[in-house]
Amino acid sequence: MSTAGPALTFRLNGDVDTVRALRIDNGLIRVCAVRNPEKLSRINQETAVSRVRP
Repeated sequence: MSTAGPALTFRLNGDVDTVRALRIDNGLIRVCAVRNPEKLSRINQETAVSRVRP
């Protein structure tokens, strides 16, 4: 999940179980949830982000 907005991390027995992120687009509030173990396994890793502008 790629987000620059607020997110909540839910843990179960110390392990990340779900991440829910809030995103606001054109006045609509979207709640995205990720529970895929492969994606959540990287949640504690810091990722370098860069923006390329044309």
